[in-house]
Amino acid sequence: MRIDALLLPIMIAALSVSSQPMKALTEELGFGGVGAQNCSVVNKNTIPGRGSAQNFMTQMVFIWVQGYMSGFNGYSYMVKGRTFDLGSASTEAQWEYIVSFCRSNPNTPIVKAIQEMQLRLLKVLDPPQ
Repeated sequence: MRIDALLLPIMIAALSVSSQPMKALTEELGFGGVGAQNCSVVNKNTIPGRGSAQNFMTQMVFIWVQGYMSGFNGYSYMVKGRTFDLGSASTEAQWEYIVSFCRSNPNTPIVKAIQEMQLRLLKVLDPPQ
């Protein structure tokens, strides 16, 4: 199942983050830590194909990624009762998607890489009946 009518506008608005300066990521949108960085941080610290545990920085980035996705799921569940199935793609596939996205978009915020990965790799779970 794909993103429904409520989640799609939220994701589109969030994806527009890439056109905002880094100041907007920290001050206006409330992103901190890794989320306030662009993909060049991933590019400087990652060798594609070696996974998220290859060094301390990649571990920290992926821990932040998982926290971001969990937080997004909590908000989405509260608003519409739907969530992304974080297990519908392996953590390795999720990480490699982010690494690949960042290689192609070094000046784009990491948050956009995460959101693109969610939209392209993860299934949406319907609310429980």
